[in-house]
Amino acid sequence: FGSRCSNLQSSHPHTVHTSAPFVKLRAMPSAEKLAKKQKYFDKLVDLCVNTPNALIICADFVASKQMQDIRMELRGKAQVLMGKNTMIRKALEMGHAIHPDAGMDVLRSNIRGNIGFIFATNCQLDDIRETLGKHVRSPQRNDAST
Repeated sequence: FGSRCSNLQSSHPHTVHTSAPFVKLRAMPSAEKLAKKQKYFDKLVDLCVNTPNALIICADFVASKQMQDIRMELRGKAQVLMGKNTMIRKALEMGHAIHPDAGMDVLRSNIRGNIGFIFATNCQLDDIRETLGKHVRSPQRNDAST
């Protein structure tokens, strides 16, 4: 087998033959990125444990301007928290290990799709629902005849 490889290498000067498949090496995340993730994890767990009222929202087809307007209107009343599902799941898993009675395992099993949380810090859930209702747009129609 060794002589066969040497023959292949000598057949073309610019070709390198290896027996191992191509593997992309991933660099470890920087300390700054790890600190940022840990801050997010701590924030989510703290809000889940210390804020009893929250809504899980679906953010499909929501424009960034809509999210900005909702955040601005809820400022001081509630906290909007979005994130990647893998980070949310990991934070809830870590939080469940620390606070097993908080129900984060049930919450973790329902993390699917483009979701976020709105934690009611200084208002009622009905106030948040009313604010969200103001910013919901009707679906656009693509009918050329109308």
